Amino acid sequence: EGTLTIEHLSPDRSRGAIHTSGAIHTICRRVAEPVAPMSFALDAATRVSFTGERFVHAYLAHQFGDPPSPPPSPPPPNWRSPPAPCTSSGASVLMLGARARQFSSFMLLLGRMGPAGTFELKHALILQNKDAVDIPLMLEALPSATEFRDAISSLSPEQQRFAKAYRAMQLEGSVFGILVIQLKPQLEALLKLPHDALTKEIALTQQLLDLFIQYQIPSDLLTYAGPAAASPEEKLEAVRGHVAAIYKMVEAAKEGELHAARQQAMMEQPFHEYAESFGDTSAGFSLFQCGDASAMSASPPDSPPRRNARSIQRTASSASAAPPPRHSAARKRVQMPVAACAAGGMEGSSNILMGGGFGASFPAPTAKATPAPIAGPAEAKANDDDFDTADDVASELDYTKIPSTLDAKLLTAEGGAAIRPTTIKVGETWTKRSQKALLGKPKEEALHTEEQQREKQAAFDLLDALSCSGALPIACCSLHVVVAATHAFDQSLLDTVIQQNVNPIEKLERSSLLVATTIHDAPAGRLLRDEMRERVARFAAPELLGGDAAAAGEGAVADLP
Repeated sequence: EGTLTIEHLSPDRSRGAIHTSGAIHTICRRVAEPVAPMSFALDAATRVSFTGERFVHAYLAHQFGDPPSPPPSPPPPNWRSPPAPCTSSGASVLMLGARARQFSSFMLLLGRMGPAGTFELKHALILQNKDAVDIPLMLEALPSATEFRDAISSLSPEQQRFAKAYRAMQLEGSVFGILVIQLKPQLEALLKLPHDALTKEIALTQQLLDLFIQYQIPSDLLTYAGPAAASPEEKLEAVRGHVAAIYKMVEAAKEGELHAARQQAMMEQPFHEYAESFGDTSAGFSLFQCGDASAMSASPPDSPPRRNARSIQRTASSASAAPPPRHSAARKRVQMPVAACAAGGMEGSSNILMGGGFGASFPAPTAKATPAPIAGPAEAKANDDDFDTADDVASELDYTKIPSTLDAKLLTAEGGAAIRPTTIKVGETWTKRSQKALLGKPKEEALHTEEQQREKQAAFDLLDALSCSGALPIACCSLHVVVAATHAFDQSLLDTVIQQNVNPIEKLERSSLLVATTIHDAPAGRLLRDEMRERVARFAAPELLGGDAAAAGEGAVADLP
């Protein structure tokens, strides 16, 4: 249905701009299935449960200290300032990019992992038909475990408990979550259709999404309610008939609104003023603008409209004869142009309005058979929130405890003082590119807080329909849990290598191995390839591989959970 990427943004100091430098590299673990259901809240009374695939990603960024300031002019001819991917404050920027293919759609949800198997939803967005969005992600590094321990060592026991509790809250809130929901499989489950029934029904799928998003039609009016033993074609035809019936009702409602608007416009026309000056060319548009369009286009814009011979003859004869009562003449002279305008010009206006509306982009399908009767409310089991009980989530990995576990391991590991937990925050301004029609030009717009809230509300309306207000769980989705950390070097890259005589590659390899052992919950010997194990055990992480160097080759990455 689309692609999802996270790229690193690095500054181009020569041009004064920021560009992407490729996708980031993460340590990934796929949680074994079956997984325990998790949930997120749509509002105070509605919770939606979901299962699907689960992935845990660990991203280890690196940061060097500020390079030395350039010497006073004139500078040495060979001196060059090394690039710094992160600022001195530890803030770095990633770019989350999501793109949907043509005739495809999915939903993107962003938030944080909560306790007891919950997902704290913050942002939501629907992507369809070549939509693309770029969302900046800000990285903010927290103090390392060693720095935090040294900072609170002089506090009282009560103050230390408070500081530790506050840091635990910070670590639990640093777990970022990305939930991707596939819409077509969920529509099939909602409408009681067979698997892959909507795969090739592009127009029907788009009409269903539009009915749910724009008109917020209840799902019970579109769900198949016939016998379960019917063929897939019969079920699909019944749903198509329901969609046609709803579209017919929507079009009738639109036509009624247009008819009411026409009646209101006719009542507001100043008929008596027009009757008094029938021959005046400035009397209004009722007589001349609703006539032949070619005659109007032939006359200059500043010249008075031309009248045909019949109207001139009728005007002359009426002038010589005895004038009828004034109100009768006004009624006779005015009703003719107004009726012509209502039958011609206004109908053309209604066609234009309807052509630019919903039915023009996705015409209502024609049912081949008699539509099945619309069923009443579908039977759904009560949402008793069984997925929130302790028994259901006991076997599920507690994602909020991963930073705390890593923090405790880094406190005792050699070189752990350089690794800082990092919080991922969503940027304030997004960039969205969309293409309304196949032959239309792509449009790029910035999504600020107001636009993001509007996109989130549209996604919530669709989620409420797809889940039957929380009664139907979502199975076709993928949850990506992202845990970030930053390896911070005190000096610049050149000073680290030359003055401190430190190989930063080996330091980053040891940090990556520490993070990987926490994510996979496996010994370090099972996480390395055979050709790399000897070098890492000798130089980078001898304390991690020294005890089990002989048995390091027994495990394989494929055996990991």
